[in-house]
Amino acid sequence: MSMKVPLDKLDQEILLALEELGTKVSTRKLSEKLNEPGRTIRYRISKLKEKGILCKAKVQTHERKLGLAEYIILATLSPHNESTLKTILERIPAIYYYAPTYGKYEGYLIYTVYPINTPRIIPDLAAELKRQGVISDFYLFDVVDYQRKEAKLAELESWDWEKWSASLSKIMAKSKEIDLKMEEFPQMVSFDSKDTLILRHMVENPEITLRELGKILDLSQPQVHNRVKKLEESGIIRGHKLSLAPYESGTTVILFFRSKSARKILLWLDELPYYHQITMESSSHFFVQIFLPSTQTNNLLYQIKNLREFTDEMFVQFLLKGEHKGYCHLIDMYSEDTESWRIPYEEFTDIIEAALKETK
Repeated sequence: MSMKVPLDKLDQEILLALEELGTKVSTRKLSEKLNEPGRTIRYRISKLKEKGILCKAKVQTHERKLGLAEYIILATLSPHNESTLKTILERIPAIYYYAPTYGKYEGYLIYTVYPINTPRIIPDLAAELKRQGVISDFYLFDVVDYQRKEAKLAELESWDWEKWSASLSKIMAKSKEIDLKMEEFPQMVSFDSKDTLILRHMVENPEITLRELGKILDLSQPQVHNRVKKLEESGIIRGHKLSLAPYESGTTVILFFRSKSARKILLWLDELPYYHQITMESSSHFFVQIFLPSTQTNNLLYQIKNLREFTDEMFVQFLLKGEHKGYCHLIDMYSEDTESWRIPYEEFTDIIEAALKETK
C-alpha cells in the first residue's frame, strides 16, 4: 500500500482516538480510553510526528456563517497565457489558493471568496478572464458546506476494490442515504472584528492558547473562552481536525457530479478508506476530493466510471500541488468601521489588464 512506515495496532488506535476525540484531547483521556500509560501515548505520538505520519492539526472553519462565501473556479488555460494567469492569481486578494489541474478543464483550480451580498463578483471575474483571452473556458462551483474524513489506516491493507464496486448497485437500490453533517442554507450569525481576529490566529497557529489570544486581543482569558465557545457552538469553528500523510506518494482526484441520487452516491464514496472531502453546492450538486496512494489511482478511476448511469453530470479532475496565499489576508478584508467584508472587486479588471501588458 506504499505506506511511509508500518503502523502497529497501538499506533492505529491512537490515530483513531485522536480523530474521534479531537487533537486537543489530553494524554490522560487518551490513556484512559486506550488503557495504556500516558508516557507510552506521548512517546508514540512523538514518533508518529517524527515519521511524518501525524501532521500539524488544522482548525476547520465555516466562514459562510460570517457572510464570507467561497467559489471554486476550474479554468482552462488559453495557449501561452499561464504566466499571465499566475500573475493575476497572485495579485487578486479574493483568491487564496490555486493549483494546476488536469481533466475536463486543463489549467487551474482556483479557490476564491466573496461577500454573500455581492454574489456576482466571482462569476464576473471568471467571465472577464475569458473575455480578455487569459482562459478559454471555466466552471464555477459555489461552496455551501463541506466535511472531511481522514484515511482509515486500519482498513487500507485489506481494502477490496471489487467488493466495493459490487456494493454500488445494492446501495443505489435501497432508500438509505448518507447522513451529512452539513447545512444547505447556513444562516449568518452575529460577530465582530475580534471574532474574526480569533479565527485568524487560530487558523494560522492551531497551537495558540487562550492566554496568548487574550494578550494579542487585549481580552481576559474568560472573555476569549466565551468567544471561542460561541464560535464553536455556531459551527464557525469546527474544531481541531486530525491531519495525516501516510503514503510515500499520493494522488489527488476530484469527482464533480450532479444527481438526484447524490446522497446514495456519497454513501458509497464514503466507504473509501482514503482521505476524502465532500463539498456541497446544493442537495444534488457535489464534488468529492480523494487523496490516495498513486498506485491505487487506476483502481479508483476504473470503479467510479460505474457512477455515470446514476448522474446527470460527472467529470474527474486531477490536482497537483498548489500555492496557498495564507489566511490572514482574507480576514484582514473585514472592515471594523463598516462591519462588512471589503473586497476591491472594482480593481480586478485593472489587475488583469496590467498583467496582460506586462507579459506581452
